[in-house]
Amino acid sequence: MVMKAVHKIPPPPWMVAPESVAVMDILNEESANALPQALFVGGCVRNTLMNRIVDDIDIATPLLPQEVMTRFEKRGFKVIPTGIDHGTVTAIINKKTFEITTLRRDLKTDGRHATVIFTDGWKEDAARRDFTMNTLLANRDGHIFDPTGRGLEDLKAGHVMFVGDPAQRIAEDYLRILRFFRFHAFYGTGTPDPQALEACKSAAQYIGSLSRERVTQEFFKIMRADNAADVLKIMFKNNILNKLSNVNYKPLILARLVEAQKKYGMYDLVARLVVLTRDCERLEQYLIFSNKQKKDFRLIIKALDSMSGLSDKDIKRLVYHYGAETIKQTLLYYSALHNVTVDIGLVQNWQPPVFPVKGDDIMAAGIPAGPMIGAALARLEQWWIENDMKPDKAACLRQL
Repeated sequence: MVMKAVHKIPPPPWMVAPESVAVMDILNEESANALPQALFVGGCVRNTLMNRIVDDIDIATPLLPQEVMTRFEKRGFKVIPTGIDHGTVTAIINKKTFEITTLRRDLKTDGRHATVIFTDGWKEDAARRDFTMNTLLANRDGHIFDPTGRGLEDLKAGHVMFVGDPAQRIAEDYLRILRFFRFHAFYGTGTPDPQALEACKSAAQYIGSLSRERVTQEFFKIMRADNAADVLKIMFKNNILNKLSNVNYKPLILARLVEAQKKYGMYDLVARLVVLTRDCERLEQYLIFSNKQKKDFRLIIKALDSMSGLSDKDIKRLVYHYGAETIKQTLLYYSALHNVTVDIGLVQNWQPPVFPVKGDDIMAAGIPAGPMIGAALARLEQWWIENDMKPDKAACLRQL
């Protein structure tokens, strides 16, 4: 079936880049149909229409995955069967990656995985996708195709709408519950679609059947949104985050923190997570943290508990103990928590000095090796900090 273009845009730079042109040339060669054998699809089309950054380029094609691989290999390009059972291969040209997926329809789903069969029907492929805005297609000339007939309209209106029945789409993959709220956070306006919201609420109990890796990936993306505070409020209100139901979430604090991070250009995911709870281990029951994220989380909590004021001396002490990056986020969190203005200029511009005394200096002063060395060092360092970190080694040693 030949689709008619519903819109035309000037081809953006990524679309006419030599690598993109080469990929489309390879996929569309020997095409006798009016419709090309390959079209850009999903996020790259959606983001281009919204004048947003395009990070990944996805391409849909009726060509079978083995045929796609053969075409690229014949021309000496690297191609990886990243998800060949589901029709997806990744072509690499000049270090740029293109995810190419054969048109397909779902034969069987279990809420987490799908068994698929390949097809040559563009509308059939669109019918199994999650949201109408993700079904939009584009050719290399910037012609936009809308196989559902409403994807472009929904995108422009800020309506995140499931393709077909929301309950059915969600039952195919329960991760779509979190994806719905993530897409509403980044592309939606107003209140979420009531039918979709009700379907998400009814199926929320099945989020627990998903891997923590998948849940973490989607939840962290939601937390990165500028309007994460409002979206989380909707999710908690509708019992979407059942495992976090006892979290004392305060939307206003998160909203203030997000605005503060935007003001200073200091986005930080971990500080936003601290708004949900001070208990990192509680979140770890639901989400997966990297070692660095766990460390940063606990450092922010410790720094908050160590805060005795906002004087220059107080802030320098905190920077010395916890590092500038931790204290930047701690101060932004503190400002959101107490609705006060903080000046992080000192943190940005001040470089903490190095404590001038070492263990060997203590021993040279006559204190024997052992626990007394550590105790003396700690005592001297505390005195040095209380004196604005200005005394030199000799002045410190006179305090022994």
